Amino acid sequence: MKVLREISAASLSRARELARELSHDGLVGTLTEMEFLAIRLRRRGVHADIEQ
Repeated sequence: MKVLREISAASLSRARELARELSHDGLVGTLTEMEFLAIRLRRRGVHADIEQ
Protein backbone atom coordinates (compact mmCIF):
# COMPACT_ATOMS: atom_id res chain seq x y z
CA MET A 1 0.00 0.00 0.00
CA LYS A 2 2.89 2.32 0.68
CA VAL A 3 4.04 2.11 -2.94
CA LEU A 4 0.53 2.79 -4.18
CA ARG A 5 0.26 5.79 -1.89
CA GLU A 6 3.66 7.11 -2.97
CA ILE A 7 3.07 6.91 -6.71
CA SER A 8 -0.54 8.08 -6.78
CA ALA A 9 -0.80 10.29 -3.70
CA ALA A 10 -3.84 8.19 -2.77
CA SER A 11 -5.48 8.26 0.62
CA LEU A 12 -5.04 5.22 2.84
CA SER A 13 -8.54 3.96 2.03
CA ARG A 14 -7.96 4.42 -1.72
CA ALA A 15 -4.59 2.64 -1.45
CA ARG A 16 -6.38 -0.29 0.21
CA GLU A 17 -8.86 -0.42 -2.68
CA LEU A 18 -6.02 -0.31 -5.22
CA ALA A 19 -4.12 -3.06 -3.39
CA ARG A 20 -7.23 -5.24 -3.33
CA GLU A 21 -7.83 -4.60 -7.03
CA LEU A 22 -4.18 -5.28 -7.83
CA SER A 23 -4.18 -8.60 -5.99
CA HIS A 24 -7.39 -9.84 -7.64
CA ASP A 25 -7.95 -8.64 -11.20
CA GLY A 26 -4.91 -6.39 -11.57
CA LEU A 27 -4.76 -2.73 -12.43
CA VAL A 28 -5.25 -1.19 -15.85
CA GLY A 29 -3.06 1.58 -17.16
CA THR A 30 -0.59 2.52 -19.82
CA LEU A 31 2.49 0.36 -20.26
CA THR A 32 4.62 3.17 -18.83
CA GLU A 33 2.41 3.50 -15.73
CA MET A 34 2.40 -0.22 -15.09
CA GLU A 35 6.17 -0.53 -15.56
CA PHE A 36 6.67 2.35 -13.13
CA LEU A 37 4.46 0.60 -10.57
CA ALA A 38 6.03 -2.82 -11.15
CA ILE A 39 9.56 -1.50 -10.65
CA ARG A 40 8.62 0.07 -7.33
CA LEU A 41 6.78 -3.03 -6.16
CA ARG A 42 9.71 -5.27 -7.09
CA ARG A 43 12.09 -3.04 -5.14
CA ARG A 44 10.00 -3.85 -2.07
CA GLY A 45 10.03 -7.56 -2.81
CA VAL A 46 6.55 -7.78 -4.34
CA HIS A 47 6.22 -9.99 -7.42
CA ALA A 48 4.66 -7.99 -10.26
CA ASP A 49 3.94 -9.06 -13.85
CA ILE A 50 2.70 -6.89 -16.67
CA GLU A 51 0.34 -8.35 -19.25
CA GLN A 52 -0.45 -6.57 -22.45
